[in-house]
Amino acid sequence: METLELEADSPDVQITQTIEQLASLVRQMKMYLPKVVSPDVLSGYAKVLELEEECNSIRGSLLEHEKHKSLLSRKCDSLMMTAENDKKENIRLRQEVASMNELLAEQASFCSTVGSTTCNLLWKMSHCAGAVDSILTGNMLVSFLQLANSSFDGFLETCENLVSEDSAEVNFILAIAGVLTNIFATSSGRDYLMTCGYGTAILDQYIGMLARTVKSERLKNIVLMAVYNISISQSGLEMVATRPGLSQALTQILTCSTTCGSHLQALKVVQSVAAECQNSFSAQEFISQISDKILRKFLKDQNPEVRAIVQDILIDTERCQREP
Repeated sequence: METLELEADSPDVQITQTIEQLASLVRQMKMYLPKVVSPDVLSGYAKVLELEEECNSIRGSLLEHEKHKSLLSRKCDSLMMTAENDKKENIRLRQEVASMNELLAEQASFCSTVGSTTCNLLWKMSHCAGAVDSILTGNMLVSFLQLANSSFDGFLETCENLVSEDSAEVNFILAIAGVLTNIFATSSGRDYLMTCGYGTAILDQYIGMLARTVKSERLKNIVLMAVYNISISQSGLEMVATRPGLSQALTQILTCSTTCGSHLQALKVVQSVAAECQNSFSAQEFISQISDKILRKFLKDQNPEVRAIVQDILIDTERCQREP
């Protein structure tokens, strides 16, 4: 058998020798490298590789956060634009509401003026007994009483906040109260209102006006006149004498009011009830709630009519106390 031997100078032989030399060198480096290089350096290199990997992970997270931030920024810009549009819309709506409120106030003022004027005309007409009879026999009285009830309720909620006693609202309430006072002044009017179901409600509203700080003395006097007119009839007297809060309201007027007209009208109501003390237990209870001390101070009043009324009240109450 023939064999093929490589020549010593051939390229293949040189490559083989070079590889063997490199392998020997690698073995030597592996053998001597741990002795030359410190273990701390090797472990530090491993840590460097670990930190590089961690940095790459953090860099990826930062990129994700940057994308998320960009998305949120676009959403924020969109929401800010929406908020700006909403703000402009709110401003427009507020202006529209203000305009509507102004128009509503003008309409309310116009309606109050019309109502005040109409009721004042009716008030003047109701001074005649024939006009009251016409009102009682007409088919609009119930509607008028409903209007009076609702108007008094609204007035009682705002009467303490009224700045002017000459406003259209006060004049409107004054005219309604004046018409009712004239109706109560007739026997047929008293009988109707005491039996129709509206009399009690109106009387309670009157007491509410007297108990509150109503700035209009004229309105207070008209209400007191109406209460006096109600007390003239027997059924009306019982209703007046048994209404809770009326004696306290009259006491408040007699002690706190500074006008002679209010004192006079309040004393007339007390006089009307006191005149029936002997015949009505309710009247006795009512008068017992009015202090004699308050009444006696009016014996020195400059108005002779006031002094005469107080004397009559004291005589009636003393007679009632003497006779069982």
